[in-house]
Amino acid sequence: MLVKGDLIRVPANTCLTQRQSELHMVDKYQYTHKPTVGIFIKYEGYKTAQVFLNEKYWTVELDSISFFGISKC
Repeated sequence: MLVKGDLIRVPANTCLTQRQSELHMVDKYQYTHKPTVGIFIKYEGYKTAQVFLNEKYWTVELDSISFFGISKC
């Protein structure tokens, strides 16, 4: 379970979407070209989360992100 402020890893070729407004039929989207580190903001639904990447807020599927922490040996 992630909490606000956790660092997350977003792999390459992950679809990021951004809601323009309630009136738009199509959301803005882009794909990551390389693995990226971002900040978890909140859960938006059952399978999506809001994250902060590249100075913007994006919606991404939970299956695509993972906690970016230091493993303890």
